[in-house]
Parts: sequence; C-alpha cells; structure tokens
Amino acid sequence: MIAALIALLAGCASTPTSSPVAGDRSAANSTMNAPGDPESALQKGMTAEAVKAIMGEPSEIKPMKSPAGLAEIWIYHRKIQGKVQQVMVGMKSTPITSISSTGQTSIIQSIDEPILRQQTEIIEETVNLLIFEGKYIEQTRSVQKHLEFE
Repeated sequence: MIAALIALLAGCASTPTSSPVAGDRSAANSTMNAPGDPESALQKGMTAEAVKAIMGEPSEIKPMKSPAGLAEIWIYHRKIQGKVQQVMVGMKSTPITSISSTGQTSIIQSIDEPILRQQTEIIEETVNLLIFEGKYIEQTRSVQKHLEFE
C-alpha cells in the first residue's frame, strides 16, 4: 500500500509551466536535494510536527483517499533569485556631430553602442511530501528556471 502511495506522490509532481533555461540539466522530478535545502534534514518516519519544525507550514495540503489510513501531500513552493547579469539585447547607432565656427552642425560619423538590460535568473521549486498516518514517507522535488529582463 505504501508503494502505491509513493507512486501516486510521484504523479503529483508539478508540471513545468515555463521552459527550462538552455543548458539546465536538472531533472523535473528529482528527489536529490541541494546541500542546505531544509528537506535534506528530513528522515523517513519523522512526525508531521517535526517536519513542520524543519519545513514550516506547507503552501497547500492535498488529502488523499487511502483505505490503509490517512494520507496527505504537503506542497511547498519556493521562488529563489539566481544569477543577475547585464546582457546585450541589441545595438543602437549614435551619431557623432561637429559644430563649425559658424554654428553649423554636421554628422562626422556614427558609432554603434550596445543596448544592455539586466537579466535575472528565477528558480521556482516545488517540494511534495507524502505524509501517511502523521509520518513523513517520501518526497518529490521539481525545479524550473527561467529568465526575467528589466
């Protein structure tokens, strides 16, 4: 029965809502935790109260029907700002002018200058925890990265 609940939990992982950043090799439903993530401190069989002490209150709780006992999916969402950098998004031509002694202006030449914008990497993470009969059983984790421009 627990195996069926774990399989159901795997099916509850978030579906990506944006395309991952090129070169991102993280699995959509990875169960690997990055060092320092609070869920890396979770241990199977831990009480729901101990889970809340580590993870905080879940964003959502989805009850699951199970003849074997009370099962819930606790859902945690995190949005993390990643790398910020200036990127070139285009070029603009700037004329260089000259003013003669008579006050006439004339364009001597034009130079091309880059147009820069700030690019911020946004990491959206969802962690689903299976809680069965008040005990932590299993988790899934999905990570999506996308870029925002200012």
